[in-house]
Parts: sequence; C-alpha cells; structure tokens
Amino acid sequence: MRRLTLSLAAAALLAAPASAPAAARLPGASGGLLALAAGPGTAYAVVSAHARAKPFRLVRSDGRHATSLGAFGVPGADYADVAAGAAGPLTVFARPTTDGYAYESTGFGASALLGDGTGAPVLALDGTTRIAAYPDDDGDVAVSRDGSATALTSTGPALRNTPLDAVVTDGSPLVLARVQSGSRSQLRVLGPGAPAAPVVSVRGLRPLEATIARDDVRISVAYRDGARRLVLASAAASPTARWSHRRLRVRGTLNGAPAVASSGLRTFVATSQRVGRHYRVLLTTVGPAAAFVDPLTRAGGSDLAPLAATGPEGRLYVAWTHRSGGRARRGVVLRRVL
Repeated sequence: MRRLTLSLAAAALLAAPASAPAAARLPGASGGLLALAAGPGTAYAVVSAHARAKPFRLVRSDGRHATSLGAFGVPGADYADVAAGAAGPLTVFARPTTDGYAYESTGFGASALLGDGTGAPVLALDGTTRIAAYPDDDGDVAVSRDGSATALTSTGPALRNTPLDAVVTDGSPLVLARVQSGSRSQLRVLGPGAPAAPVVSVRGLRPLEATIARDDVRISVAYRDGARRLVLASAAASPTARWSHRRLRVRGTLNGAPAVASSGLRTFVATSQRVGRHYRVLLTTVGPAAAFVDPLTRAGGSDLAPLAATGPEGRLYVAWTHRSGGRARRGVVLRRVL
C-alpha cells in the first residue's frame, strides 16, 4: 500500500465523500437489489421484479434519475448479475435445467450461453468478452470466456469451491472464492497473478461473506466473519504477495456481505449495520493514513444488502434494498457518493 506524507493535499484526499444532493429510487424493484455495476458516467442495477415471466429488471441510474432498460429472465430463473463497460451493460441469469443451471447472457445486441453449472454465476467483462465464473458439477470453480470454459480449481468434490465475486486485471479474471471442507473455511483469490496464500482461513464451516475490488497497485477483499467482525484485506497482484488485514470498526450487528470498491488512493466498504431498531447503510472510507465511517442512510425503515461499484472515471455508486412497513414493502435506492 502506498504511504503518503500527510499534507493539505493528502488531507483533502482523505476527506469524507461528498454527499450527493439526492438519491434515485429504482423502478420495478419490489423484490429488492440483486446486482450492481458501473460504466462510463452511469451505474446499472439488476433488481428483482417479482414477475413470473421475466423475474429480473435492468435499471440505469446516475444517482439522481433512474430508467428501466427492460425485464429479462425466464420463468423459474434463479440468480442474476450485471457487468458494464464502454460498450454498455451485460447481464446473466441462471436458467434451471435437469442437472443444475444454464447461464444465459444478454447484451451488446446479442444473447449467448456462457456455460452450465450448479450455483450462482459471477459476471465480468474484458472489453466486450463475456466472462462468467460459476461452480461446476464437481464443485470446482469454472471460468468461461464467451462460452469457452476452463476450471480454476481441481479440488472438488472433496472441497466445495464457490465463486463470490470477480474482477478483470490485465485481461484475466481474478475470482474471489469461498473454499470449504468439513473442518475448514477459506477465502481465496484465483487466477493468473493472484496471491497463492488464502485471504483468510478459519476452522469449521463459516459463511465468510465477501467481495473483491482491484486498483492499480493492489487487490482488496472485504469480508464478514460473524455478526460483528468486518475485515479489509489487501495484497499486491502477485503469487508471492502476503495479505495484510485491517479490522474495521462496526457500530452494530452486520447484515449480509460487505461491498468493497476502490477509487484512487481510497478503498470503500459499504455495510448494513443494526443501529437501534433498524438497519442502516454505513460507508467506511480507508485511505493511506486514516479510516472513518459515515452513514449513508439515517431514518425510516431498514436499509439492507448494499452493493458498491466504481466506474472508469472513479465515480462511486452505492445501492441498497430499503424495507419499510414489513417485509412485503421493498424498494431499491441508488446514490452516487463520489
């Protein structure tokens, strides 16, 4: 990690992210937020529409306004993800089959089958090349590039390998995976140039919910281990690199996975934490010399399962599911933070 002399300029870099004057409520999101990605000048979210024929909806937003780009999926479809680049957004969903799932992708004016597996797919882009990571029939992590698949692991079914998130660096995907046996749980980053050491290794079967981000100098993984343990791990993109770990302060019980994103010298971790009777979204900003926590939501209902994404210009978007008046009343809010 870079270390800077704390001057006025550096202090400005460490200032709290500017509050956006407004946030956008996403249309057709009665089932909550599922996925988030950022492209040039805008963010793309996949929301659950609670519709049988096409259960997912793709929404574009700049943090002030939101536009539905249409529904997608098939009856009975599970899971969905989105990636974005200069050519626009790309979606994937899991269509149930007799053996598991087929991963169908739509974007760039065409549809494509990206592979077959047994769980949730994770989507990424290399230019216009569609990259999907998913668990295969043996319990290994498979990665497909425009439908041509290779395995990143060969330890299944003795170990269960579950892809959680992915980024692309130098044209190759780095996949964050949870690796579990009956007695141990690990987080590992898989792919060319990834550190060989696990991000974390603990005894027993543990959920270890996590996300990954990448900047010019390091890989960052934010993970939750239990109700109140929140950790930011970072390492260089090198097989010999060692992970450094920083435990982040929390104010209450954590809900769901932490969402990590990087912009410049800062790393951001969005979480849902219990504050009083409700859950609020808090944003932890980690800079070269300090870390601080700011609330993104304050009142009315609960705010759950935040996701974060940065675009090529360094714009940071955070979205979350807002629940009020009971579990049946849900919506999705997206805010541009930077």
